Amino acid sequence: MDGISALGAGTGTAIHTLSDYRHHLKRNMIQALDTIQANQITTLLFVVSKLDPIQKTLGTDYVLPLWAIDPTASNPIRVSIYRRSVESMPDVRGPGDIVYFEGAKTGLKDGKC
Repeated sequence: MDGISALGAGTGTAIHTLSDYRHHLKRNMIQALDTIQANQITTLLFVVSKLDPIQKTLGTDYVLPLWAIDPTASNPIRVSIYRRSVESMPDVRGPGDIVYFEGAKTGLKDGKC
């Protein structure tokens, strides 16, 4: 899952309607949260609505659990970012952070994407 990075809020185009948002996603080949399916490589852009501390997995990796929201999602969705070390985790600091995932591989957890 290399290529995952976090971006702070910066300058850009104002998006005021869901239609404008979907157009922006399509133009930039970014996938809306309400269209994610399992077992694909995709690019995502979302706002963090909740963040848990980084945890050690049962194996050798670490996981950063968070909840994501965008204008297409009716409820936040759980996102788990896995890395081999804590230092390689994206710099997500809390709710309101904007996160950009490029080359993210999606999977299932508890039967949900």
